[in-house]
Amino acid sequence: MTYPWVKLHCSIKDWEWSSDPNTLALLVHLLVNANHEDKKWKGVLVPAGALIFGRKAWSKKTGISERGLRTALTKLISTSEVTIKTTNKYSVIYL
Repeated sequence: MTYPWVKLHCSIKDWEWSSDPNTLALLVHLLVNANHEDKKWKGVLVPAGALIFGRKAWSKKTGISERGLRTALTKLISTSEVTIKTTNKYSVIYL
């Protein structure tokens, strides 16, 4: 079985958030964890290019505090790198 891959262009070093380690790390983690095909999770369709996100789980996964994740996500949303649909139990992040 082959797995999809993520290609980062060297111009990422000129990206406006490249000097913010939490935001850059979160973006890379989101890119490599996003679905590469449509999938269902607990009856919810999560399309390709999206993923389920919970702050507590992702804080453990990335080593970034929950507050750091909120800040990084706010930055990514403000520049339209990601969009997010939030419920009271989880969020779906679209890349």
